Amino acid sequence: MLGNDTRRKILSVLAQGPMYFNQLAREIAVGQQAVLRHLQALEENGLIEAYSEKSTLGAPDRKYYRLTDSFIMTISLSEDHFTMTKQKLVESRHEESKKYYQVLDATPDEAWPALSSFQENLVDVNKEISALESRLNDLYSLKQQILHRLHRIGTDNFTEEERRILYFIVQESPRSITDLSDMMGEKEFGLKAIIKIMKSKMDEDNARLLFDNLQ
Repeated sequence: MLGNDTRRKILSVLAQGPMYFNQLAREIAVGQQAVLRHLQALEENGLIEAYSEKSTLGAPDRKYYRLTDSFIMTISLSEDHFTMTKQKLVESRHEESKKYYQVLDATPDEAWPALSSFQENLVDVNKEISALESRLNDLYSLKQQILHRLHRIGTDNFTEEERRILYFIVQESPRSITDLSDMMGEKEFGLKAIIKIMKSKMDEDNARLLFDNLQ
């Protein structure tokens, strides 16, 4: 859904507020038929919804579109790793965020005083997000280095079938051979046989650390 540039433009525009169809088509400068197809796809996938508002001038009702979902989508792609996660936006009020919530809660309802408070609070929140994203980027870099070295060990010492098992064990930490079987969609007896061969290639202490819980 989000891989299409026009759909991303539609979502970006609707993030500023609801729009009726003709207004939206003009805003993103795309033909109406194309916009309609993209709107239908976004609506079918639960990202937007349509609703009607009566005209005050006696004209036909206008069909508006608005966003219906709030989430964070993260894509991580590197030489040794690919993940894509979607996380619902939830107000948790973590201890580290409380001061920003307190500013928001103390913001007056009057429009004009609220504007300057919003601006100051957003500056601080954006700085905090930037700092967290920088640390997250560093952790992803660390993860990439760990996975790269893991894959190098796998390539140098194990067959393709064995490597697949190794990567699942190291990355997912299954608690039993049954967990590993469920994760990989493979039969337990087949996994046990391959793990026995893998153990024979390793020294006893490290083999025990890696495989002992897979009984």
